[in-house]
Amino acid sequence: MGVRPGAYATVWEVTPRTQGITSARISTSRKNKQTDSYEQDFGGYVSFVGSIIAQKALSLKPKDRIKIGDCEVTNSYDKEKKITYTNINIYSFEPASTIQQQPAELPPIPDVDDSVDDGGLPF
Repeated sequence: MGVRPGAYATVWEVTPRTQGITSARISTSRKNKQTDSYEQDFGGYVSFVGSIIAQKALSLKPKDRIKIGDCEVTNSYDKEKKITYTNINIYSFEPASTIQQQPAELPPIPDVDDSVDDGGLPF
C-alpha cells in the first residue's frame, strides 16, 4: 500500500521534535497474492505536522495502527553531501481502532411492477 491517504500503518516509535512536529517510525505492508503473506512495502520515519496533529501523534504507542489521512512526499538534494533527502509529512490520521467498518449500502430493489412497461395495453 505504501504511504498514501487511506493507507493503514503500524507505528513503532514516536519522538517529539517541536511543538508542531512529531516524528514517528512506521511501516506499511502489502499482501503477496502468490505466497498469501504480508510483505513490508514501506518502513521509515515520517513527520506529523501541525500543532494539533503533532500532539495527537504523541499519544500513539508502539504497535498502534493508524489510517493515514492527508499527507505529502517531498525531497531535497544537498549538493555538498550529494545526498537526496525524502520527507514524508502526515497532516491527518485516525487510529484504526476507532474506524468502524460500515457495510456497503445496497441500492433499493425496484418493485416488479415499476419495471414493467405495459405499452398502453388495456389488461
